[in-house]
Amino acid sequence: MEQKTVENLPKVELHCHLDGSVSKKTLRNIANEQGYELPENEEALRTLVEAGEGCQSLLEYIGKFETVLDCLQVESALEEVAYELIGDVAKENVTYIEVRFAPMLSTRKGLSAERVIQSVVEGLKKGERDFGVKSNGILCMMRGHQEKDNLEIVELTKEFLGQGIVGIDLAGDEANYPPKEYKKIIKLAVEYDLPITLHAGECGCATNVQDSVDLGATRIGHGIALKDDPEILNYCISKGITVEICPNSNLQTKTVDKWENYPFEEFQKAGLKLAVSTDNRAVSNTNLTKEFMTLDRLYQIGYRGMEELTLNGIQASFADETTKKILKKQVLESYQLVH
Repeated sequence: MEQKTVENLPKVELHCHLDGSVSKKTLRNIANEQGYELPENEEALRTLVEAGEGCQSLLEYIGKFETVLDCLQVESALEEVAYELIGDVAKENVTYIEVRFAPMLSTRKGLSAERVIQSVVEGLKKGERDFGVKSNGILCMMRGHQEKDNLEIVELTKEFLGQGIVGIDLAGDEANYPPKEYKKIIKLAVEYDLPITLHAGECGCATNVQDSVDLGATRIGHGIALKDDPEILNYCISKGITVEICPNSNLQTKTVDKWENYPFEEFQKAGLKLAVSTDNRAVSNTNLTKEFMTLDRLYQIGYRGMEELTLNGIQASFADETTKKILKKQVLESYQLVH
């Protein structure tokens, strides 16, 4: 596949964290506006906020978010990073994106979770208007947070559903906080009929994936641990689950230790539905073009494979049916030209 062609073809993204996708340029802008001091040296800043190839674990990877989060405690910054993210994805013809964020992580300086959501949604809407990229938000509950905070996120997802927010997620340190510990909270989300995607199987535990599906998730973030359990893999296939794979991130977090052990082909052959995402564009120094080029280099997916993965993403998205129809038509028309 040609990089320029991949860049120009329409793409969709389902698994993109806002705080992990703030470009260094945007970070400098919001830091300056708040009088927050960043290293002047570009290399020093990169070390602070990018995982790089030397990253040793998911926890080390998560540590790269701290500087950005310090700057995401005011409404103007939240709106700006959401807006700039849409501008960034427009450059590689992402036609639809679901941007996930954890409102509670931006309440350290007194902002309410509600104001956090309103600010991000405002930025996404302005981005859609200026760059033509359709977007929606997904609210993240956080592993390790107090129950009352996560319950508030369920209530806020219900309140904002259809108003820029389309679903709920559970993110963070999966190894120490497995999904079954959040049964009561996720049960409430199911009662409210909220679309659910959960981070699971990023830490090498396939049982977490099955538990997430049993709790009500229709999509799984990462899901790589399914490679170690054929039974649970088949269970997910039978349930029609889509797994949001983020190849470069999975290597950096050591979810897999080397590309030879990445289960893409294994999942494809088994019939598991996959959709490709970046996870964190800035922390992983990636974009969707790079992710697809990586998959083509390793597995020769070609444009047909890219089209199939993109259509999977549209189908599994939490967008309304009208939006899905429009997106699908765009994809079918564009990819027809490169087959």
